[in-house]
Amino acid sequence: MKIITKANAQFFLLLNALFWGSSYIWSKMLLNILPPFFILFICSILGLLITVVLFKKHLTDFNKRNITVCILISLVSVASNTFCMLALTRTSSANTAFIVQLSIIITPIIMSILDRKAPTPKIIISALLAMGGIYLITCYGKGLQINLGDIFALCNAVCFSLYIALQNKFLNEVNPVQFTFFQHATNFIAFLVLSLMFEKSSIAFGNILNPLFFVLIGLNAVVIIFTSLFQSSAIKYIRPENATILYSFEPVTTAILGAAILGEKFTGIHAVVGCFIILFAAIISSLKPRHLFKKRMYKLLFQINTKI
Repeated sequence: MKIITKANAQFFLLLNALFWGSSYIWSKMLLNILPPFFILFICSILGLLITVVLFKKHLTDFNKRNITVCILISLVSVASNTFCMLALTRTSSANTAFIVQLSIIITPIIMSILDRKAPTPKIIISALLAMGGIYLITCYGKGLQINLGDIFALCNAVCFSLYIALQNKFLNEVNPVQFTFFQHATNFIAFLVLSLMFEKSSIAFGNILNPLFFVLIGLNAVVIIFTSLFQSSAIKYIRPENATILYSFEPVTTAILGAAILGEKFTGIHAVVGCFIILFAAIISSLKPRHLFKKRMYKLLFQINTKI
């Protein structure tokens, strides 16, 4: 997307975090109406249709290599979404959001393997700070009791980390709209097959007539469409390790909406402290190294002197 540049990429990734944080709530509510794979199937249909309608002129000049890369990376997204929905059926939305943020730790490890170098001290410190803040918001005082839902959420964290790392490494030459199209198309086929295999007898089509269903599915569709576009455009300019720090705002959104809509608890000074720690970690991750700051200042002064 042309509106996303290197200068504002972090803002759009932060916006993505807020969108994704809300999606845990809409998905949790949808699970009371329909089974998980069928929900993802409907969302993928809507995402595919809206992408075609809004960005039809961008869906040209495909080549075999880009199509293959898009589909393979999209399959990792399919796995991530699958584990996310399975987690939400077995644990709270806030707990799911917290565990998924382990990607803050997992992503630098994956990038270190791909780049064959260690993560920077700034990334390590920011990641540890953000994880501490997330813990204070969602788990402080009650502990993290491991169950099957938590394990699914951990699998989601691994898949999501791999997903954004692969996007950063292999999507530099791919049109973000084209990637979004192939991601929705891949999801459409994958979740149709999974729904027919595991949920054929449990789908109650009468529930679709529920007005709440249309509201929730619409909110989920908006999240799916725009987060895919924003991320595939912005991730070219931001290191995945930094992106996952910004995504630590997800559980903040989830916890607030969970408390307001689902009655999930979000109380105590520790939660407020956790929010500030996450904000501090995000600020640290976005700061430029001192030598780069000096280099820019020297360049600016040189330009001013030249004009004078």
